[in-house]
Amino acid sequence: MNKKLEDLLYDALLPTDEPDMELNRRILQKQFKEASVMKHYHFKKIAAAAAVCVLTVGSITAYAAYKFLSPSQIAGEVSNNHALAKAFEGKDAVLVNETQESSDYEITLLGLVSGTELSPYVDESETGKIKDSRTYAAVAVNRTDGKPVQDDERKCLSPLLNGVEWMVANNGTMDVGLQWFVQDGVIYELLECDDLEAFAGRGVQLGVVDEFCDETEAFTMDKSTGDYSRNTDYTGTNALFDLPLDQSKADEAAADAYIEKLKASLENDDDEGEEDISEDEDVKKYLADLEAAEDEAAFLKKNASLISSEILKQDKDGMVEFGKEGDTQGTLNVSDFEKGVSKSGVITGGTMEDLVIHMFTVNEDGTVTYKAYAPSAK
Repeated sequence: MNKKLEDLLYDALLPTDEPDMELNRRILQKQFKEASVMKHYHFKKIAAAAAVCVLTVGSITAYAAYKFLSPSQIAGEVSNNHALAKAFEGKDAVLVNETQESSDYEITLLGLVSGTELSPYVDESETGKIKDSRTYAAVAVNRTDGKPVQDDERKCLSPLLNGVEWMVANNGTMDVGLQWFVQDGVIYELLECDDLEAFAGRGVQLGVVDEFCDETEAFTMDKSTGDYSRNTDYTGTNALFDLPLDQSKADEAAADAYIEKLKASLENDDDEGEEDISEDEDVKKYLADLEAAEDEAAFLKKNASLISSEILKQDKDGMVEFGKEGDTQGTLNVSDFEKGVSKSGVITGGTMEDLVIHMFTVNEDGTVTYKAYAPSAK
């Protein structure tokens, strides 16, 4: 796909509706709304079984180390920046190896580390710019029945800041990235997000759910303590891990400032998010013509240029991820799309220069044809 698509998707806005799970999940389907994006990186070509790390600690930790790849090995598989793999072997890394069962899965938090210049996937054009400190957590997911985990059973990992509502601090607002791959029937996932060490004093948890926005139903926050807990009535996946952050790195002032910045950004999106597209008269007219067209695909064929195309696979909930593999992607629910009918499920951008119309067609075999268009130059 085209580098232009990557750049355009990266700047898409986040939805800011009230935290109703289905409303937030479906917000991407609404016409003329901007897409919620999270950086996803999927790696399919995996080396043969890696060497086993032999530890001299307790039996549970040793078993987890034997059963799964180490965080350093996981980072090495998904990264073109070897600094992260080395960091997971360093003195500042924390090996956790805690396993929880939820739904039909065993979910193991293997370890975490924070630091600068560790970003696992670095575009050549961005080399030398990755100085911001980030936190990384490695997770393994396998089934309780012993069957191999399939690629579409990947889980959504979410940092949860105690005392902060999920709609304020979430995968989108905290610049979360996710890399994953399947090896020997296990899904390995590597989360990256803004540095969490400043929040060590108030506590941070890692939530694991099936899909983005499930967090609003899967977890509850105690209003008096601010602590998150699992919703015992929830039927989907909802593992929840306390992150063992270094208390000496806690910085309450920096944590408060970060939260206020997130809240201010959310308020700005509430005030301005829906106006960005309509402020440009050319965009307003172009989208009005698109909406009025009896056949959107025919309109775009005549009035736009195709900038990317691929066949997508739906997951069990009818969700598809679109965008350049290895770069920023969006997520869309196509479960109620009419088969064989092309539909502009997502539109991003606010000017004629960065406008992208994302078209989706559900095929008879259940796959989805995804095409991205940019308005043709006048």
